[in-house]
Amino acid sequence: MKRIHIILVILFFTTHLSYAQSTTIIPQKAFDYYNEVGVCIHLSWDTSIYYTHFDDIIYPALQKLGIKNIRTPLPYSSFIPLADTLTIKNRIIKLHDSLGIKMCFLLSDRQVADTPRFKDSADYLSVLENSSELLNATKYLEGYNEPDMNIYNWYPDKWDTLTYSMQQGLYKRTKSGTLSSIPILSPSFIEYWTTPSRTNQIAEISPHISTFCDYANFHTYDTGIDSTTMFPGTYHDITAGRLDTIRHSKPWVITEAGYENAKYWNLPFSGTYAPYGNHYLSELATAKYYSVLFMEMFGRGAKSIYTYEFIDENTTDSANDQMNFGLLHTNGTEKPAFTVIKNTLQLFKDTSAVFQPNPLQFIISGDTTGIKYALYQKFNGDYLIALWQGRSKGICYDFFNFTDLAGDSQSVQITFPFQYDTAYIYSPLISTQPLFSYTGSNVLNLNIPNNLLVVTLKAPILAIPAVASVNYQYHVFPNPANNTLYIDKQLQTGEKFFIYTLEGKVAELGVYDNGISEIDCSTLPPGLFILKLQNPNGCVDLITKITIIK
Repeated sequence: MKRIHIILVILFFTTHLSYAQSTTIIPQKAFDYYNEVGVCIHLSWDTSIYYTHFDDIIYPALQKLGIKNIRTPLPYSSFIPLADTLTIKNRIIKLHDSLGIKMCFLLSDRQVADTPRFKDSADYLSVLENSSELLNATKYLEGYNEPDMNIYNWYPDKWDTLTYSMQQGLYKRTKSGTLSSIPILSPSFIEYWTTPSRTNQIAEISPHISTFCDYANFHTYDTGIDSTTMFPGTYHDITAGRLDTIRHSKPWVITEAGYENAKYWNLPFSGTYAPYGNHYLSELATAKYYSVLFMEMFGRGAKSIYTYEFIDENTTDSANDQMNFGLLHTNGTEKPAFTVIKNTLQLFKDTSAVFQPNPLQFIISGDTTGIKYALYQKFNGDYLIALWQGRSKGICYDFFNFTDLAGDSQSVQITFPFQYDTAYIYSPLISTQPLFSYTGSNVLNLNIPNNLLVVTLKAPILAIPAVASVNYQYHVFPNPANNTLYIDKQLQTGEKFFIYTLEGKVAELGVYDNGISEIDCSTLPPGLFILKLQNPNGCVDLITKITIIK
């Protein structure tokens, strides 16, 4: 890992709403947030806290965090002490089988560059080819870790061709055998700013390196010359043009992003100060930035994001940045960053069941300058609206003066064209318990702080779907209808139906207790309505627009 970044130019990326602008958004699935956040650990480092305290610190903390993705070196016997091989494999299998955690296995051993059977033939993949349990625990296979720093330091004259050969060997062996279904990540690049650009050296080799990956892969540490450049997403925005030379239109992931908490590293105004290097960020400010980092980067298009790293390698070494990137202190006590990631994952936790998210329409007004948002939906129909201050007002730490910035909250109002049942307001920085709630209204008055705020709309009336009905379990006919609507198969006992006006008022409702499959519409006036079917478990089986004629 290398954390010295040359800042070229700052591109301000803000998705915000102007005063009283109405918008209709198709949500992302809450499960996709929950399922694509990861953390880097080092299970194979046999002198590290990951190895020596796996059972009493690492495993219980991963269980508590609730994360579903880990990035760790590939547990191949030639890369780790032979005596540790079985232990590490068993720990990986335990994490998968008991906690549902999937692995992003990366390459980081120098032997891959030095040994033809590893570089060209990818013989290290035999560890997965010969173990169905390890294979089942695998989410991604990642190319070499930061070759534009590591391999460049070993072989500056041929680092690019070595990296290219390693990636080609990894890809070809994977795709030709039993591992063919595993997505392949490109090597993780970090030295985007060099002149000439090292990423361009790779990009100039033919065929393009993107031929040998399913996802491009980058490390985007936000640091730099002043406090504003530490805001999540800054480094991506600065270097996006050079990232595209590797992406070549491929989708992309981030396998390292994070902040260090070594207070006496790279002190401003000291004789060794490096203005473009890593800077200390307080634990509170780190948590605030982590609360929005994943939202920021998912919004830019990242498929998966892994934070670096899980636990401090040595919290007491406060003058060494590499020892202090963790979500936990070395003794296992939690930092605020651990808490905010844990709470956000809990709020977004959802089933992987297939469903079609429904659009939501709303108007946001008030002090909206720089306000950013993301919309998600759960399988049961609930919406999650995430809101936060963007870079213009969301800076929360002054690293020159070692000062946390309180920041000014921004008062906004969200107005919906319907009346929701209940809205809960959460601050993941604090708790998974709501700060407060609203019931039976179509307006939310909120104060947006310099960290994430999440609004959960419980079983709201959904916006009218773009088509009559989309990928649901049931369908209704005829539509338009006169006095009766029919369901195309028998409803469950306890199935509820709701018919709403376009203003969000309930016009008709009922509960089925005898398995009938029709709805009496005789009391409804002519017009357009929204029908929702909800099963006894609270999941939405159908939302569709219906027309009543007389």
